[in-house]
Amino acid sequence: MTLQPKFTQAQPVILDEAPVVLRFAGLFPPGLGKFKMHDERGGGDLDHVDQELSRLNQVLAGEPGWQQQIRGEIAEMRRHNHEEHLRALKAKSRMKDARKLEAEGPADPWRSCSRGPLREGIITVNKDWLGGAGLTEWDPERVSAFRKTAMSFLGENFPNGQLRYASAHVDEEAYHIHFVVAVWTEKPSANRGHQILLQPSENPLIKSYEHAQDLAGEAFETIGLARGERRAEARRQARAEGKPLPAKRQHVPPSKWRAEERQKAQEEKKRILGDAQEEAKAAVENGRDLAKATVKKSRKRAIKEARARKQRTARETAKMIRRRDTVEAEAVQKEKAADAANALKRKFVAEVGALEPRVKGYEARAEEAAEKYRAETAARKAEEEKRARILQERRQAEQVLNATKAEKSDLAAQLRQLVQHRRQAEKAVAEAQAARLTEEKRLQEAEEKVRLKVTEAEVITDAIETGLGLVADGAVFWREASADQQAGLAWGVAAPDTKGARAETLTEIRPAMRMVTRIAQLVARIVKRVLAKERQKLKQDADYVRGLRQKWEPEDDARLSGISRGESGNG
Repeated sequence: MTLQPKFTQAQPVILDEAPVVLRFAGLFPPGLGKFKMHDERGGGDLDHVDQELSRLNQVLAGEPGWQQQIRGEIAEMRRHNHEEHLRALKAKSRMKDARKLEAEGPADPWRSCSRGPLREGIITVNKDWLGGAGLTEWDPERVSAFRKTAMSFLGENFPNGQLRYASAHVDEEAYHIHFVVAVWTEKPSANRGHQILLQPSENPLIKSYEHAQDLAGEAFETIGLARGERRAEARRQARAEGKPLPAKRQHVPPSKWRAEERQKAQEEKKRILGDAQEEAKAAVENGRDLAKATVKKSRKRAIKEARARKQRTARETAKMIRRRDTVEAEAVQKEKAADAANALKRKFVAEVGALEPRVKGYEARAEEAAEKYRAETAARKAEEEKRARILQERRQAEQVLNATKAEKSDLAAQLRQLVQHRRQAEKAVAEAQAARLTEEKRLQEAEEKVRLKVTEAEVITDAIETGLGLVADGAVFWREASADQQAGLAWGVAAPDTKGARAETLTEIRPAMRMVTRIAQLVARIVKRVLAKERQKLKQDADYVRGLRQKWEPEDDARLSGISRGESGNG
């Protein structure tokens, strides 16, 4: 359980004035991963975080992959400083030191320190100045003003790319901004060459914490915030006056404070538990006699309650049995109704089949009666006395025929209705099957697309790895444009020997050719820039030697002039 109440339950108290809080902490490069985990809420102490609001945290400065960029710069400067140190030692003919340095390998590009070469910081203010504890209590205008002022302050005091990352957190009690600073500085010397180091103290704010507090107070004064308490000045004044020094306050990280609070809570829990156990023992000793006296009474009460529960259970059981019987009876009735409907349907079909022969018999009888009527009409002059009977039979035959036609029409209508219902049912089934087939086809197409995308990504990843290996080994390099050649990738000294091997290598890296080309261009530009610096230094050394010496042999003077013009020497 959490040791402190949820900050969403706190009562808001709005302050008109409050000090701005600015703190710095040392950071080593391996700690960047831990910083990222905390910033993205990927783990660690999250008891004080409302993780439903974490998605509203905002990145205010920094590009994706900024941590990898810092690590890459450190690796590059480690190599650069090592090469510069070797060059300086060889230039002074300190070959023993140069060999020792080569054996030791590159060193970290910062001076040994306990706090680390990077700095992480936080800017915040008392939650009551914002309006209360938690995002729902804050005044949006004050939050916006604080964010703009803080980013302006960081951008002004950490210029030229020193500010590498900044993010605002809104999932805790008070709005605050985390940031990371990397300060690179150049340190040229005759013994170590042109060194580039991470040195936070080169920034005035990091060099003097008191100065940082002064500047923060001036910057945030525009939105109504004040500088923090001047404790360092108070200590200096007390020391000058010979008074006891005020106790030096130490910043305790929130995670450490919460851990200490948890430890205190555990100790308090143990103490309370111990007291409760002692009280329980005393209560047990004092209550044994009372328990014996109440056993009989409790037993009678328990028996009475058990009987009552048994009666209630019996009533509930009977009620559930009646409900079950009712449901079963309803199910039987519905089943009988369904059987009756099916039987009625079969009866209609049978009656229709039975009426068809009768209708045909009526038609045959009608035809016979008509034939008989025609025969008697032809002979009516001879058999005048039979005319009335023949006419009557004719009328009866017509009545039977009409009744038969009407009955046949009704049956035909019923048949058409049954056929129509059956066609509608067949149509619905066909449409459902077609929809299912369409959905299955669409799902198969989606799965195929995903599989192709995954395969393509794997192929590109393998191609990038192969291309990086080729560039690193010198098998391919970027060739700048010249009078007779266009710019582009070219085979290097470590390229495959045979034409078939080269074609196979091109096939492997072709999916990532654009990325490999960009990497080769970047490597070529870095090498070109390093060579340009080396040539410039050689030119400077040559000019320096020219000033010391006034007379040279013609051959040596020509070589020195060539070096001054940036031409490569012959040894």
